[in-house]
Amino acid sequence: MVELIRGIKAGVVAGLIYGAFYAFVFLVFFVLLASLLDIPITPLPFSGEYVTWRVNPLMALIVGPIYGAILGIIYALTYNRLPGKQLGKWTVSMTKGMVLALIVWVILFLLALLTWFPPGLLFHELEKYRTFQILLTVFASWIFVGILGQQLGRFWDRFKPK
Repeated sequence: MVELIRGIKAGVVAGLIYGAFYAFVFLVFFVLLASLLDIPITPLPFSGEYVTWRVNPLMALIVGPIYGAILGIIYALTYNRLPGKQLGKWTVSMTKGMVLALIVWVILFLLALLTWFPPGLLFHELEKYRTFQILLTVFASWIFVGILGQQLGRFWDRFKPK
């Protein structure tokens, strides 16, 4: 039970960091990438074809801790079974967190492909901007695995009982 609470606490804190990073950086990346690919993100006069966000990016501050809590519970239950080793400054727990986040993201991505929902993307996608969707999906996976998974392992070590 102690490990489960430790996982939830680590997950919520990691999810809050993930949500803040996602909301800020992804919004900037969305606008920058759209401008580089000449994709309209604001409505043109007399034209309805543009890419928009479906929800406010600040919603990530709410969704991030929820993802983190769920991932923290799974992490606590599977910690001893996850592969991981120390890589440079990353501890074993950090690499295990990244492995778990990668596994969960791949599952979510496959479910999204089967159901035609965009995986972790907060915008409405027009079919002719498929490259844009692929690039943002790759970026979203990097943030999910790199930030949420790594921070989960970091806070797992910090919340270790004394």
